[in-house]
Amino acid sequence: MNRRDALLAVLAALIWGGTYPFSALALQDTPPMFFTALRFSCAACFILIVPRPRIPVLKLLLLGLFLGAALFALTFIAMTQGLSASLASVLVHVQAFFTILISMVVFGERMNRRQLLALLITGAGITVLAVDRGQAGSAVALLLIMLAALSGGIGNNIMKSLGQTDMFRVSVWMTAVPPLPLFALSYALEGDGTVSGLIDTITWPTIIALAYSSVLATIVVFAIWGRLLVAYSSAAVAPFFLLVPVFAVALSAIILGETLSAMQITGGVLVFAGLALALLPARKPPLPVT
Repeated sequence: MNRRDALLAVLAALIWGGTYPFSALALQDTPPMFFTALRFSCAACFILIVPRPRIPVLKLLLLGLFLGAALFALTFIAMTQGLSASLASVLVHVQAFFTILISMVVFGERMNRRQLLALLITGAGITVLAVDRGQAGSAVALLLIMLAALSGGIGNNIMKSLGQTDMFRVSVWMTAVPPLPLFALSYALEGDGTVSGLIDTITWPTIIALAYSSVLATIVVFAIWGRLLVAYSSAAVAPFFLLVPVFAVALSAIILGETLSAMQITGGVLVFAGLALALLPARKPPLPVT
C-alpha cells in the first residue's frame, strides 16, 4: 500500500473512532434507539444521489437490519447501561470472531491455529471485563454489546455472500432500512410515548453527533474503505481496522475524560491482542534456498 492510501486508511480509522465519544455525548440527552434512527435517516438522504446496488432486495434489508439497526442500537443501548465509549469500541469489534465462526458453519471455512489462539485470548479479555463488570458496566451492558457483535458477524457474512459488487452503494442504500423499525420501537419504548417528547431530546450535542456520524463516519469512511478494498487485498486493509478502537479510546479520554481501571485495561488489551492476532496477515514462509 502506498503512503497516500495508508494515510487515507488511518484517517478513516480516526474518523470512525471518533463516533464513539461523539455518540456518548449525544446519548446523554437522546434515547439510544431514537438517536440510531436519526443517524441512519440522515445518512439515507444520500440514496438520492447514489445509484442502487444490483443485489437482491432481501439481502439489502437483512444488511440494514443486522449491520445497521441491531448493531448500532444495541451498542448505544449498552453505552447507556454503563459501558464506556472506550470499552464499547473495543468489544464491538469481537464481531470479527463471530464472522469467522459463522463462516465455518455457512461457508465451510476452517479455523486455523492462530485464529483459535486469538479467540481464546479475546475470550480471556471478555472474562476479565465480566468479572470487573461493576466498573466496566453492568452484566446487561456486556450482554448487549456481545449481541451487537454477533449481529455484526451475521451482517458481515451476508455482505460476504454478495461477492463482487459496489460496496459503497451497498453501504449507502442499507442506511434506508433501519429508520422505520427503530422509530417505531423508540416511540413504543422510549420517552413519554409522544413524538414531541422524543423530539425534545434532540440537543446541540445530538445534532453535532448526527452530522459527524452520518456524513463523515458513514459516507466518507465507507467511500475510503471501499476504494481501498478494491485497490488492495483484504489482508492489507484489515489491520487498519485495529486503529479504530485505539483512536476511540484516545478520543474518549480527551473528549469525555474517561479513565480505565487496571482490570479494564487488562481486559481491553487482551481483547485487542486477540483481534490483532486474528486480523494481522501471517508472515509468508521464506523461499527455499537453491
